[in-house]
Amino acid sequence: MPKSEKLGVKTKDLMQVPPITVGEDITIEEVAGIMWDKNIGSAIVTDNKGKMTGIVTERDLVFAVTKSLTGKEIPVSSIMSRTSLIATPNENIATAVDRMIKAGVRHLPVLDKARNPIGMISMRDALGISEPLLKFILKEAKKRGR
Repeated sequence: MPKSEKLGVKTKDLMQVPPITVGEDITIEEVAGIMWDKNIGSAIVTDNKGKMTGIVTERDLVFAVTKSLTGKEIPVSSIMSRTSLIATPNENIATAVDRMIKAGVRHLPVLDKARNPIGMISMRDALGISEPLLKFILKEAKKRGR
C-alpha cells in the first residue's frame, strides 16, 4: 500500500465547505465582487438545478479585464472554464493534488455522486496537509521528473 494511502487523508478532510457557487447568468462584475468579498480564488458555476457547469477563477477574471469584457453585463458563463476536472469527497488527497499539478490548476471542485458541488480544494488547502504526505507528493513528483 502506498504511503499516501496509509495516511488516509481524503479530499473531504481538507475541502472548503460549503463551496462558493454562482449561477451561470451572474455577471462578471458580480462574481468578481463575491470572490473579492469572500477572499477566494475561484467559484463553481452552476445551472438552475445546482449542477456544476464550470468554474471561474482569478485567471478568467484577468482575461475578462484584458479583453474589455467588464461593464457590459456579460454573464460569467461566457468566461468560465468548462472542465471535467473534479475530485470526489472520499478520494485520497494525494491523488487530487497530483491531478491538480498535472493539469496546472490551483482549484479543484469536489462533487458528490449526483455531480452537486459539495466543496473546493485549493493548492493552499493542500499545503496544509501533514508533513509526511507533502514529502510523499514531492518525492513522487521528483521521480516523474517535475
